[in-house]
Amino acid sequence: MTKLKTTSSALPKPLPATDTIPNAGRIFYRAGKEKSYRLAKAGAIVTLDTGSRSKVALMHATARKLGIDPNS
Repeated sequence: MTKLKTTSSALPKPLPATDTIPNAGRIFYRAGKEKSYRLAKAGAIVTLDTGSRSKVALMHATARKLGIDPNS
C-alpha cells in the first residue's frame, strides 16, 4: 500500500466531509487520477457509493484511517 505523504498541517482547513476521489488522492497521497482510483479500490481511500457508478471520498474517515486528526 502507498505510504502517507500528508501531515495534518497540509490538509485544507476546514477539511470537507466529502470530495472527489482524485482530489482525495491528491491531498492524502499526492497521487494522480488513476492512482487515486486504484487506492480507493484497494480501500486506502474510504468511499461511499452515491449511485450505480458514482462514488465520493469520505475525507474525515480517510484522515482518521491514516492516523490524522481531521479537526486539527
